[in-house]
Amino acid sequence: MRLNLFLIGVLWIGAVLPPCHAQTPVPPPARSESKSAATDTSLDLPPLPRSEVSLIGGTVVRTDPIRDRIVVRAFGGKDLTLDFDVRTQILQGMNVLSVRDIRPGTRIYADTISKDGRIFAKTIRIGTGASVGEARGQVIDYDAAERVLRVRDLISSQPFSIHIGGATEVQADGRAVPATELVAGSLVHVTFRSGSEGSNSAQKIEILARPGSTFTFAGRIVVVDLRDGHLTLAESASENTFEVALDSLSQDAKLRLRQGADVIVQARFDGRRYQAQSIEPMSNPQP
Repeated sequence: MRLNLFLIGVLWIGAVLPPCHAQTPVPPPARSESKSAATDTSLDLPPLPRSEVSLIGGTVVRTDPIRDRIVVRAFGGKDLTLDFDVRTQILQGMNVLSVRDIRPGTRIYADTISKDGRIFAKTIRIGTGASVGEARGQVIDYDAAERVLRVRDLISSQPFSIHIGGATEVQADGRAVPATELVAGSLVHVTFRSGSEGSNSAQKIEILARPGSTFTFAGRIVVVDLRDGHLTLAESASENTFEVALDSLSQDAKLRLRQGADVIVQARFDGRRYQAQSIEPMSNPQP
């Protein structure tokens, strides 16, 4: 009797429980490699703004790889802080280097722009030859007796002094002019050579604008800021951008301005900024 009950119990359990099958372990899903690891981190950054480039030359005082900054003692004797990131090219001749190759005491030349109120280095060249630099700035004054020109750099806002010698070329509108044309407030482009003691000798000075002079700009409106009263224009014939004040325009003329419009701007340089006298739509817009 007990045996019969035992057999009935076994048969009942076998009928209720589902059949068991040996399970093959399922391997975990393969871990996909992060694409960002194989992607150049510079692709994650926005393109650098189109802005006027100024060449700064000097000797490296210190580097800060944590905050991506370099302090340079410029040829004018001032210490300037240059920002950089993965978009910055570091070159020595034709060789591409890294920021680790920039050490205190290294002489460099940097193509810089103004970015978010700071000086940003687009390209850093480690010097291998003569110390020649370029700068764009505004004339502070000219000492004709000492033949010394003082200029405030547009990028760094720092003043520096340049000696004008007998071989220095001074030009305006493509023609030679006397150094007395370097009046206060003029915008200039200076090519100079730096001496061993930090003195600067001008090789060529080009007068870009003098107070009271008028200009015609043709290009596309990049920014319209009616609150601040200016627009930014990207010139079609070059990669230059210009900030033009709108103080002289009527309110109706200001309200007609549109970002992306191709226009011709008649402007007057007042010694501080370009003042728009008229803005007209371009008859043949850029493609």
